[in-house]
Amino acid sequence: MPDRMSEQELNKLINMLELSQADGDIEFDISFMVSDDPDHDHGGRVLVRADKIFIQDPLPGGSPAVIMGVLPVKLYVNGEPVSGPAEVTTGDTIEWEISQPPLYSITVSEDRLLAFFTLHSTKKFSWKLNDHLSAGMVEVDAVMDTENVVGILGLNQIIADFERRGIIQNLNISGIHAELQNPTYQPITAAQGRAAVPGENAHLELFFSETIENEFSEIEGQVDYRSHLRIPSAIRGEVLARKIPVIEGIPGYDVYGEILYPPTPADLSVLAKNNTVLLIGNEIRALREGRPRVTGDRIKYFDICTSYIVPGNVNIKSGNIVFSGDVIIRGDVEDNMIIESLGNVYVAGSIYNSTITATGSILVKGNVVNSNLYSGYFGVMYNRIYNCSKQLIEETKILQTAVRMLVQAVQGRKQSVKYGQAVLLLLESKFQKIPQLIKELLSVLATVQASYHQDLEQTLHFLNLFLKPAQLVDYMSEASLSGVISMLEELHRGVARMQETKVEVNIGKCQNSTLKSNGDIIIHRDGIVQSELFSSGNITFLQTFSVCRGSKLEAGGSIAAFYVGGESGAQSYLKAKQSISVRKMYLGKVTIDRYTADITEPVENLVFDAESLRSMKLSAESGRGLV
Repeated sequence: MPDRMSEQELNKLINMLELSQADGDIEFDISFMVSDDPDHDHGGRVLVRADKIFIQDPLPGGSPAVIMGVLPVKLYVNGEPVSGPAEVTTGDTIEWEISQPPLYSITVSEDRLLAFFTLHSTKKFSWKLNDHLSAGMVEVDAVMDTENVVGILGLNQIIADFERRGIIQNLNISGIHAELQNPTYQPITAAQGRAAVPGENAHLELFFSETIENEFSEIEGQVDYRSHLRIPSAIRGEVLARKIPVIEGIPGYDVYGEILYPPTPADLSVLAKNNTVLLIGNEIRALREGRPRVTGDRIKYFDICTSYIVPGNVNIKSGNIVFSGDVIIRGDVEDNMIIESLGNVYVAGSIYNSTITATGSILVKGNVVNSNLYSGYFGVMYNRIYNCSKQLIEETKILQTAVRMLVQAVQGRKQSVKYGQAVLLLLESKFQKIPQLIKELLSVLATVQASYHQDLEQTLHFLNLFLKPAQLVDYMSEASLSGVISMLEELHRGVARMQETKVEVNIGKCQNSTLKSNGDIIIHRDGIVQSELFSSGNITFLQTFSVCRGSKLEAGGSIAAFYVGGESGAQSYLKAKQSISVRKMYLGKVTIDRYTADITEPVENLVFDAESLRSMKLSAESGRGLV
């Protein structure tokens, strides 16, 4: 005999029964009492009927009912949203709502200059839950009731939404109204700001060429040294450049009405140095004849570069050359010589076993043998004045700190010492390198062949003071030592400012040499053998018969060569950022960016780039001699 249902369970069942009255008859829906799953009669039950959700608790030993919403239905159990299947009992409060898409959407561009209105529907319809028979697990879903309109989208509602979002600039009310009347359901521009108009940076308008073209011309086998037509030159009173001042931008506004400020344009500082003058109207004029030059990065310095001419060879008799301008050598540079130029260096002959540094370009008509050529940035880095002053600055700052500590230690013992005496004692014991550096710097400055780019008289005076112990003790103070450091720093910066931007190294041929340039390197004759070339720009061989043997070339741009290597087996290593072109390459290695290939068999008329090197690696696997 079946167990008798308790009164409490009967009351719950009565509450779940659906009662309807029609024509005086009362019908009882007893869906809960009919089970379509006889194996789970003890489990909880869920019934969906007339937009309501009913729950029956499980009998002893049964599992709770499970409920899950199907979009756009969102379920809440005890006020918490349910994202997946959830167990429920009669003690839970179950609510539902429809998460339907909005009738329209408003979006703003990333730069906030445009706001868009997109219509999805002009009417809002009601939704009703689909009925579900009693089951242990029910997915609650719904259907739109297109017969029951619960709202119509109006223009005022949309305008109010825009205003609530703060979008008020140039609101396209007529366009929104037209979209409501004749929907396209495509985004339309609802509001539009005005972009800020950027200003223009200050810049220079140069009236002279920064590059040298064919600086030496040959007439009937003789070099014409007097022809300066191919070297940029200016005459007295000529306008060299004009500074175009900053043009301020125009502010704009976004769709929220906020002001959009344009970026502040960059100004440009211009200083007229030796033999130039800056006039009203931002014009730079030449005060004498010579090669106009502009140097510097943040601050542009103009000057007229003077020339130091050597009528014959540079050798022991002429001595090393340190010159604040261009150096023109009509003969050769013989063994173990040094030429340091804060400008360009022109050599009509050849260079042997020597070092040339130039803050500008280096142009050699003949050969370069067992030598080092440094141009532009590298001309600064390898300049002895630059390096000596840098080392002296570092050492003198350490000396200054040591003197301060020594003086404090003496004072801590209730005694005193002269500042100059403390400096002298430290120079003789701990800082013996400083006098050596001073002697080296003085020897270089003594060979300067023309007026330097700054007044050296006071600097030389204090440097010589370090080499005179008696005077050093009496006249050296903390203030004067700080002054020495400041003068050395100005000397150091002065050389750095001389670096020219558009430079090149142009040679006929070279052997067992090193060439470095922050511009291009051009080989206009036979080629190179057993040499190292580094260029921040391009490396170019001009003659079709030129060779590159046993050398290492590296370019920040491209390399254009003709015959690389030879049948004798001398390998060359070519590395470039963009491309490498060869007419014939016998043996060596090529690298483009991070891709490398070894050339073990002759190749002809090839242009290497990153893509072609990948293909060559595939060819290597087929045994074509490339790895």
